[in-house]
Amino acid sequence: MKKTMFIFDFDGTIADSLHMGIDLYNNHIAKKLRCKKIEKNEIEDLKEKHTYKLLKDHDINLIKLPILLFRLKKLMSQKMGDIPLIDGIKEVLISLNKMGYKMGILTSNNKKNVDNFLNHYELRNLFEFIYSEKNIFGKDKAINKIMKIEKLDRIIYVGDETRDIEACKKVEVPIVSVGWGFNTSANLKKHDPDYLIEDPKELLEIAEGLE
Repeated sequence: MKKTMFIFDFDGTIADSLHMGIDLYNNHIAKKLRCKKIEKNEIEDLKEKHTYKLLKDHDINLIKLPILLFRLKKLMSQKMGDIPLIDGIKEVLISLNKMGYKMGILTSNNKKNVDNFLNHYELRNLFEFIYSEKNIFGKDKAINKIMKIEKLDRIIYVGDETRDIEACKKVEVPIVSVGWGFNTSANLKKHDPDYLIEDPKELLEIAEGLE
């Protein structure tokens, strides 16, 4: 078994959930919480923004945010089987497992949602654990907590947002940023991740060079 462990973000990294999340927000949440809807023609622009700016532009303050996330996760729980996998990620996860790498998930989504999704795609057995962190700006603390609980010395985080890079830098954990998720590759690059990839298969090249 390899010494390094891969810890994955879920939404946008493994699950292609962006468009469903936006639809649920627009149709069931925005009006009730008096937030601005996300128009289709602004989705690409959103990918260039920092999370704080995105929230501010849509009238989502820190009081509304936990309510919004709770409702969104609840709505998503009924549709986890309808969310597609990121193209090519299943084969890569299976290959990493065969190479001897242990894997886990750290997500702001609901643990049960992630469990249901992974079971639907027959991937649950590949992951040692799923940790859910409610505070979307608290991944640095969550990473430290996981490393202590699981007694991990060497991990690499795999995520799709600039806030993932910021969190990993705080705790000095290397990160693989993926260009197929929420933030664009150009935006991710500005935050100087350790690795920046455009295709899931590139993860295997990184893994081969680690040990």
